[in-house]
Parts: sequence; C-alpha cells; structure tokens
Amino acid sequence: MFVIANLLIALASILRIVIVFFEFCIIVSALLSFIMPFQYNRFRGFVDSVANIILNPIRRFIPTVIGNIDLSPMIAFLILMFLDRFLVQSLLDLAYRLGV
Repeated sequence: MFVIANLLIALASILRIVIVFFEFCIIVSALLSFIMPFQYNRFRGFVDSVANIILNPIRRFIPTVIGNIDLSPMIAFLILMFLDRFLVQSLLDLAYRLGV
C-alpha cells in the first residue's frame, strides 16, 4: 500500500506545481495587461498563451467583462484555488491514510 500512497503523493505534488504555475501566469498576465497594455514581447506572449489555456474556456461560457474590466482571471484563480484545496489535499489525505 505504501507504493500507491507514494504515487498519490507524487501525483498531488505535480498537480500542485502545475496549479501554482497557472496561477502565476494568470497573475502576471493580468498585471502586464495593466502595466503594458499595448507592448508585446516573447515573455508576455508565453505568459498570455499559458494563461489563455484556462481563461478562454471561462470567457466562452461566462460573460465576464463588466465595463472594461475582465473578471475571468479572478474566476480562473478561484477555480484553481478550489482545485488546490480540494483535489490536491484530498489526494494527500488519501495517501497518508494508506500508510506513508
């Protein structure tokens, strides 16, 4: 059982890293859109393309623009926080109950 527990811990750790990476990209993308709205470089292109993986489905299903403010980064951040607190923590709790 400890092998399955270690596998779940590794999976939860990788999932947490991916979630934190997406959260970072969403925050940086939102900040860059306020700081440099019309300037574009390779770093911003990378950050925007990674953030849009999460943001585009939210924008497609939920009208998130109020005035000129796009609320999809906030909604995406809340969804990622929920996944981190619920899914990752559930995997870790299950792993510890299996006997690490």
